[in-house]
Amino acid sequence: MNKSSKMLPLLLIFFIFIPESNLFALPQKTIAVLYFENNSLAKRDEMEPLRKGLADMFITEFSKIDRFKVVERSRLEQLIEEMKLGQSGMLDSQTAQQVGKLLGAQNLVFGSYMNMYDGKMRIDVRIVEVETGLTIKAEEATGKAKDLYKLVSKLVVKIIKNLNVRVSKADVLRLSQVENKSFDAALYYAKGLEYEDAGDVANAKKMYSKALKKNKNFNKAKQRLQALSR
Repeated sequence: MNKSSKMLPLLLIFFIFIPESNLFALPQKTIAVLYFENNSLAKRDEMEPLRKGLADMFITEFSKIDRFKVVERSRLEQLIEEMKLGQSGMLDSQTAQQVGKLLGAQNLVFGSYMNMYDGKMRIDVRIVEVETGLTIKAEEATGKAKDLYKLVSKLVVKIIKNLNVRVSKADVLRLSQVENKSFDAALYYAKGLEYEDAGDVANAKKMYSKALKKNKNFNKAKQRLQALSR
């Protein structure tokens, strides 16, 4: 039994399922993931690219759920540039709500992460209703930094439940299939996003290539590298 097969039964117990035939009768929820705040105590500068990298990881996971319509990270990046918002730190609540409205999102997910001296990482997220600006729920996950993908997966499950989203077994099967479990690959990929957003194609390609050396099956890194190589 592979790792995805082992993970599937664990995920099954967390969700209320809806038959596939009824899935498309339900309206989609539009969700946007904002960049995270880096509160790291250890290796703060090294962890900085995860501001975008973590957002991208959440976007990838939410995109596996048919009930979610997920705002692409490129749209967020474009809006941040247009609004001339700061690239460091988390947006304040009022600005985050404004960004959510401009992105056409019903709900926002944003928060912070902290890399600690003991090799652990903590991720805090807030789920906000864009129309009212109210926080629906705040969640956190703490564990080994090298198991970053597990922390993200745990929070994704919590967010789905907090938003009362019913999922199909096909959704859960997709959630159980994680293409990258390497922390180093995730960090190189995040660095690639930063370079690409800055227009530094050469270094972006180097970072995506390094990510693929850590995990040859990291399809998102492969796709970004191919897109920049055309």
